[in-house]
Amino acid sequence: MERRFKRFDRFHFYEGEIIFEIIMKNQSEEAKDFINLGIVLNNKGEVLMIKRVKPETGRDGSVLSWAFPAGKQRYQETRGECVKREILAETGYDIESIRQIDLALHSQFPIMIVYHLCKLNTPEPIAKPQEAHEVAEIKWVKPSEIKNLITTRLNPKVAKELKIEI
Repeated sequence: MERRFKRFDRFHFYEGEIIFEIIMKNQSEEAKDFINLGIVLNNKGEVLMIKRVKPETGRDGSVLSWAFPAGKQRYQETRGECVKREILAETGYDIESIRQIDLALHSQFPIMIVYHLCKLNTPEPIAKPQEAHEVAEIKWVKPSEIKNLITTRLNPKVAKELKIEI
């Protein structure tokens, strides 16, 4: 069973171990530093990517323009519910999380990310994207093209899942 957030939780770093917990006050509040990210594959083996309206700059100066669709988790929402809601909002695609690939601290940004392997429920979008203020472009790419789009370090378990050498 997936863990739902509880109140009065937060990140703690203790002797190299990350103990994950988050502070939230109500059901619609989102975690500031906990993201559920979807690796969505279509029947051609392509991966769903989004281009951000506002690129982010990492600690090393790398600029993140293209990314996998993702979003912040709400209180009383499971990880799977979050990734489904966020991908629908950002891209219009209806998905299901098949399994969690990894849970890791991002190498360039102070956020914890849950990487989900996802499947499409329908091959075409079921809704118009709702986050035009965040997403400039949506496209399907071959896994081999991802390294040309993502300027930060690709998560090793995601790379392995997509058969990308890093």
